[in-house]
This record gives sequence, C-alpha cells and structure tokens, in this order.
Amino acid sequence: MTSATGFMWALVPEVISNGEYISGKRVAGIINAIMGLFFKIGLALGGIIPGYLLQVMHFKSGALTQSAAAQTGIEWSMIWLPTIMAFLAMFVISRYPLSDAYVDKMNHILKEKHS
Repeated sequence: MTSATGFMWALVPEVISNGEYISGKRVAGIINAIMGLFFKIGLALGGIIPGYLLQVMHFKSGALTQSAAAQTGIEWSMIWLPTIMAFLAMFVISRYPLSDAYVDKMNHILKEKHS
C-alpha cells in the first residue's frame, strides 16, 4: 500500500506538467481531484471484494474452525488476489511513457515559458 501510494502521488506532478507541455493548460486541480477519487474507489473496492469473496466461500465469523472453502477464500483474498493485483500494477507502470530525459526537457521548457 505504501509503495503504491508513493508511486501514484510521485507521478502526479509529471503528469500535470506533461499536460501543460502538450496542451498549454495547467489542470493540477482536476488531476489531483481525479486521483483522490480513484484512490478512494480503490480503497473501497479493496475492502469490499475480500469481504464478498469470504461470504461466497462460506466464511463464518467467530467460528473456531473454518471449512476448506472458507480457508481457500482466506488464502485467495489475503495472498493471491493482492499478488495478482501487484503484478498487474507493475505491468501498467512498466508502460509509463515519460522518461527522465523527457521530463527534464519538458520541465526546462516550461520553466523558460513561465519566467
């Protein structure tokens, strides 16, 4: 959670600058609002999906022992789904198009434009 959040918010200034570089308009407020909205949606889904999965797998809250299906649900919701989502996130971020050289060039041009 910490690394994903850190990466997410670390990329926002680059995306804002890139938008300004391409369109000439700086829409920092809109981008930050959209990021906040999707962050909250992601947190909500991260709480809802495991709960529903455990319900479908017949998890019994407070039971001393759980059925094999419930144990499988626990395993999927705590190990496999987060692992799959982490690999999916790594795949998506590996396609991030802004290189360090491009960001440096873009920031230099924007700094000259603003001064």
